[in-house]
Amino acid sequence: MAMAKLKNFIDTSLKTVSQPIERATGGPLEPEVGLRIVHSTDEKSLRVTVLGARHLPQNFGLTRVNSYIVKVKLLPGKEKFETTARNESWPQWNEEFCFPLRKETKAKKFGKTKVVEEEIGASKIIVATLYAVLEDKPLIATEKKENEKDNKAKESKSLFPVKGGKKEIGGSSSAQIQEQKELSQQQSLNSRGTKLLSQIFGNKGSDKISSGEDNTSSSTTKSGSTRYQEQRKAFAQRRTIGATSVPLDPRNFTSKPAKAKHPTDVSTGDMWRTLKPISSGISGAEERRENKKGQVEISLLQEKSGDKKDGESAGRLVLTLMRLRCSLQSMHEHEALKGQMYIKMSVVDAGRVTHFWKSDRFAPSVSMKFDDKQAQVAAENPYAGALKDVSFVVKFVSKNKIGKKVTVGHFVIGPEVGGTYGEQWKQALAKPGHAVVKWQPFE
Repeated sequence: MAMAKLKNFIDTSLKTVSQPIERATGGPLEPEVGLRIVHSTDEKSLRVTVLGARHLPQNFGLTRVNSYIVKVKLLPGKEKFETTARNESWPQWNEEFCFPLRKETKAKKFGKTKVVEEEIGASKIIVATLYAVLEDKPLIATEKKENEKDNKAKESKSLFPVKGGKKEIGGSSSAQIQEQKELSQQQSLNSRGTKLLSQIFGNKGSDKISSGEDNTSSSTTKSGSTRYQEQRKAFAQRRTIGATSVPLDPRNFTSKPAKAKHPTDVSTGDMWRTLKPISSGISGAEERRENKKGQVEISLLQEKSGDKKDGESAGRLVLTLMRLRCSLQSMHEHEALKGQMYIKMSVVDAGRVTHFWKSDRFAPSVSMKFDDKQAQVAAENPYAGALKDVSFVVKFVSKNKIGKKVTVGHFVIGPEVGGTYGEQWKQALAKPGHAVVKWQPFE
């Protein structure tokens, strides 16, 4: 009985988004975010209030979620705001952000200012993206290990008691105390030597032995690099749960705000929107959601040759990686591998790899954009029929800290490949100079 109860406790405490809470009707509860949008015609502004979120994942793979953050953005536009971090499974923010609709622009030639007033419409969209910030420690870290760390910290402090304290120092710690005394004596001798040299040579700027400015600059550099590392670490711990978009159609603003600042203010009321995986918005987005390993948006282009002669073929065949997209469940599976991801594209000619490109490593994500000018591989095409033994291999790989590689998925594009992979190949060869763009799933 005791083992059964323990097993039941472990199973229920490790629920993730891949095992969501069930509704009373049997369906899963999807993550949601609450928003309220107020349009003020008097202030020429748009006020967006992030109410809260619910049905959020408590862990990603074997890592627990520390807190949640919502980023709000008005599209088209560059302004964006973020909420404070909340360490709750049902966080409540009630934080308001203001997007001004009246903007001043300066003319480049004459330097005059011009006021532009923007109007809301279906072409403008509010996008809210919810992030989970993960903890550093693994999910199965026990309290015993934490207590051991605390005890070790207390023991190390007891080796160097505060002056005037009554704690006895044993024989094992006396050697460390002696080392500390010798170190302090050496530091005092160094400081005396520095003072003597400064008295002999004076305080000229060119002959300074120890400069406070140098110390300040070095400390500033260290603090700047530390802040940069902390920012990188903070962003590396973020995972995208999903996003929702609200078109600013005037028909959605049908209610009056509870605490209206102006009589003409109109509001959408409290809205709870389901968070969906980030999508590019192109056709076929619904089909891509069904893939279990992820999809990439790739472009296949056969370049045109300058002067095509008899017996010659067209230019190179170039494969370009544009974007990656995974489902939320796929991202959880990638998290469980405890490694960073990368994509590798190779040109295989008669069974031999001639060229390849490999992306930088990145954390598991639902969406990733690549530089299409760098993420390319090309197959040479010197004569007609040169591409009959050529194919492109695209791999999605996870590599952990100890160097273990796990291939999450792959696919091949070539002349003898079926399905959508073969179609993209044929379409690119049929129209030289025309880029064929498709979303291809990993197998």
